[in-house]
Amino acid sequence: MHRLLLALLCLGCANTATGQLIADVIDTPVRVSPPVIEVAGKMRHVRVQSAVALPAFTGVAFQGVATGDTLAGWLRFETDDSWSDWAPLYIVRSYTDAAFLAAFRKDSVRTARRFELLLEVNEGDSARVIHAGTFLDSSSPSPLEGVQEQEQDGFVIIAPELHDREEWGAEPYRGTPVPLNQPHYEKKTLHHTAGFSAVTLAEGLEQVRRIQDFHQNGRGWSDIGYHFLMDQEGRLYQGRPFLNESIPFDEGPPLVRGAHVGGNNTGNVGVSLMGCYHPPEGSGCRDAMTEAAKDSLVVTFAYLSERYSIDPEALRGHRDFSNTACPGDNNYPLLSTFVEQVEDLLITGNAPLGTAALSAAADSIGVVVLEWRFLADAGIASHSIVRADADGEALLLERPGASDGEWTDAFIQSPGPVTYLLKAHGSGRRVQTLSRATVQVGAQQTYLLAQSFPNPASAQATIRYYLQQPGVVTLHIFDAAGRRVARFVEAYRDKDAWHAVTLDTSRLANGAYFYQLHVVGFTDAVFQASHPLVVLH
Repeated sequence: MHRLLLALLCLGCANTATGQLIADVIDTPVRVSPPVIEVAGKMRHVRVQSAVALPAFTGVAFQGVATGDTLAGWLRFETDDSWSDWAPLYIVRSYTDAAFLAAFRKDSVRTARRFELLLEVNEGDSARVIHAGTFLDSSSPSPLEGVQEQEQDGFVIIAPELHDREEWGAEPYRGTPVPLNQPHYEKKTLHHTAGFSAVTLAEGLEQVRRIQDFHQNGRGWSDIGYHFLMDQEGRLYQGRPFLNESIPFDEGPPLVRGAHVGGNNTGNVGVSLMGCYHPPEGSGCRDAMTEAAKDSLVVTFAYLSERYSIDPEALRGHRDFSNTACPGDNNYPLLSTFVEQVEDLLITGNAPLGTAALSAAADSIGVVVLEWRFLADAGIASHSIVRADADGEALLLERPGASDGEWTDAFIQSPGPVTYLLKAHGSGRRVQTLSRATVQVGAQQTYLLAQSFPNPASAQATIRYYLQQPGVVTLHIFDAAGRRVARFVEAYRDKDAWHAVTLDTSRLANGAYFYQLHVVGFTDAVFQASHPLVVLH
């Protein structure tokens, strides 16, 4: 067997904070050695060993990524200067990405100096371990008597739509469920799955099935560890069963204790986003939470606070309890904002203010035309349009009532995706996003001065231009005889960005003009262009 020592991944030097799915199922993170790659015929083997002595354990779990259709794994342990026989790993692969989970477990407690992991893939494929750790199981507690249930009515939060266990084909709970509230519900914890992403409903249903598969058959738990999961478009999925499935979700059925935060599961509701929201985990881990998911999480957390009497401020990330990156650097800073939004929603409620449709279309010079139509009005006092892009959020307009309308947005600077939100404002502080639309604003390969619009112009005209390099920009207006009649812009502007200026043409006489853009760089003029402009009052 030819051995190639390829240090593809030095986990022995990496941060010990673990990724999400593996962090949920282990008690102690374990560093592993750099991988050894072996070519065996048409197969490729990846070997790693634990770099530290192992604590007492009943099992070992791994999280990694692997390409190709073939993936198998085995594990062995060193005790008293000898190695055990190879034991097969239980492996579950993600439905939508290269992530995988693997585990070995026994009922009895074991000790070992170290372990060695062997992964097998096809010769042209690759596999690597990202995180590893051990777990030590103990007997589960018996159900408690006298658990207090919540008695509430007059809810202000309409429960989010839930895709239940029957819809995703859950396996039965193994054993006897334990009530989550003993005696109270106390916390809500946000997770991410660090892989196993899902955008569509079909993907979400399949990923929840696979996560349950690993939690039950790889880790040996009674069921999936989370109470709820959410895909990247904000769809909510039931995780663990309810203690009484006959109680409608809208009424807040009693919850079963989960297994999502080791040592802190009692009274703690776990909600996990499917996807990887911690960019340091690697190139496949860059998901930013969508606006739809943010809105859905706020409603979900408000529902949990109201139905189960959980203080809105009792919202945590998994990293608040243990050494893990979860719920990811992209998500964790949002928790304080979620708390504020939940507190507001518990006052205003989330009963629909109405329904509406918003469309957006971008042209070649980055101008976006918006159109919206209201389909139903259940108390809309006013509405607004908000733009959200790389430069932040900007309020474009606010108008009374629920009137249909159009709007031209000519002041987008950064190329890339731009999202528009149509928001309805009701009585008190109620604000709801009724519709959203996203467009892609293109970049340019060089300088560009666009034709003004409208043309002919009466009261005003808008001019857009794109700079390949930064510079000081001056915009001149000349009449047909070549005499300068106005100068509008004289300022420094950034590169690789669209810029716009609105000209006041109300003081210009009817006739033909032309405008000229002049850009000066650090040493000299770098761009100059002009276009005609017709003024007609």
